Amino acid sequence: MRKLIICFIFFVSLSSSVFAWANEYEITIDPYGPSLGGSMEIEMRKKYDYDPLNRYRGEIESDGSVRMRNMYGDVLRGTIDSDGYGTLHDMHGNIYRVRPR
Repeated sequence: MRKLIICFIFFVSLSSSVFAWANEYEITIDPYGPSLGGSMEIEMRKKYDYDPLNRYRGEIESDGSVRMRNMYGDVLRGTIDSDGYGTLHDMHGNIYRVRPR
């Protein structure tokens, strides 16, 4: 019985850490940015990270495809739906899950 309880606590703590990771990055839309051809200016940053060098900026097209770049020249590509949730991939194969602010 103790092993069952310990396993249950382990799996609950593991699942809560997985859901916390999913909300690490946030996307904001620039309402004053140019919107040529249905694209919008967006910015992505880590939650609670206000360093301008760590922010990715780019455009989201009308079909949801995204291409963003930071100050170091790293590129992120992926898709974001109309609600602001999506998945982006960098040059090294890392996956970033994003959500609106």
